[in-house]
Amino acid sequence: MLPKLNDTPKYELKIPSLDKEVKFRPYLVKEEKILMMAFESNDQKVALNAVADTIVSCINEDVKVNELKLYDIEYMFTKIRAKSVGEEADLIVTCTDCQHKNDVKVNLDNVILSDPGEIDNLIQLTDEISVEMTYPDFSKTLANQKVLEQNSEVESLIELITDCIVCINTEEEKIMIRDEPREKITEFVDSMTNEQFAKLRTYVESVPKVEIPHEYVCGGCKSKKEVKIRNISDFF
Repeated sequence: MLPKLNDTPKYELKIPSLDKEVKFRPYLVKEEKILMMAFESNDQKVALNAVADTIVSCINEDVKVNELKLYDIEYMFTKIRAKSVGEEADLIVTCTDCQHKNDVKVNLDNVILSDPGEIDNLIQLTDEISVEMTYPDFSKTLANQKVLEQNSEVESLIELITDCIVCINTEEEKIMIRDEPREKITEFVDSMTNEQFAKLRTYVESVPKVEIPHEYVCGGCKSKKEVKIRNISDFF
């Protein structure tokens, strides 16, 4: 019988939204092949599904990946990738002062989540009407093609806000969004004033972002720069 290689979890990471520690192993050749084909497809939905499947394969606990947040998926995969094919990634960073393009090595294991601070998920729109919000889970994000494609910034924002609404509270009732047709929810958002819409936008934009802080000296202007790498897909 042939031996099994590298099937024992060696490392630990924390699932951000659950504040839960899990053990994981690096992904293997069989998983890397699937990932490479998914990324080469240039289909974000296919790539995210491959990433989620890889996470499930590599961690040692039964985690309902579809109930996690998108930032959980990005954070966990970055940690797993760092232990799988190397902690350093080569990137090109453009200096914001002199526009010089710098070749830098970024340590993926330094990945963190931005802190949104204290955000109230109950947003008062009028004296009588409020909405309860939550960051959408991974399955909801994956199902919303308009959010994934981001062809229109305004349309993507409205779609994301709609995905974040859990219920609408009036003086008479609590209306659960899951029971309402999508077009009715969109109509509700479209009927808001700019001030009301801005409150929901602030909530949506507070979602934690996966980022890697990095310092380098610009080869052009020779100044010391601090950047936060947020386009995690560049590493893969």
